[in-house]
Amino acid sequence: MPRGYTILETVVYIGILAVIAVLALGAILSVYQSFAKTQIERKLALSGDVALETMVKELRAATTTSPAGVFGASPGALQLGPKRFFISGSTLQVKDGAGSLENLTASDVTVSALIFYKTASTNSEIVKIEMALQAGSGIFSKTKNFYGSAVLRGNYK
Repeated sequence: MPRGYTILETVVYIGILAVIAVLALGAILSVYQSFAKTQIERKLALSGDVALETMVKELRAATTTSPAGVFGASPGALQLGPKRFFISGSTLQVKDGAGSLENLTASDVTVSALIFYKTASTNSEIVKIEMALQAGSGIFSKTKNFYGSAVLRGNYK
């Protein structure tokens, strides 16, 4: 009885191994894509939440907005006393008077839109914020919109 493998058996074994290798590679690439997309979504959510919460907190503590702010257009700017929120390049920044600049978004997150809307009545003033952030590139590119509003401290009832 001959020992060893025939060519047909060898081809079948190689074919089975090739199919297993392709399936394993596909699974690994799928996990990588999911991980990359999750990282980008997390980065966007973190930057957006920090920026929006900072602006809303400052709005709630303010008594009035300054006419130096840019409302209803992108890129908007918000001036609350000595604090100014604005876009520099593609990063949202805040400057407190003559103090240093502070980035509110990560360096690899782009602010693609920032619009402030102001509505005032005899008793109160409200500012609505619309912000769009973008991160990643190619098939991993993601854009997320953030919305917030706050009534300024004042003589509202």
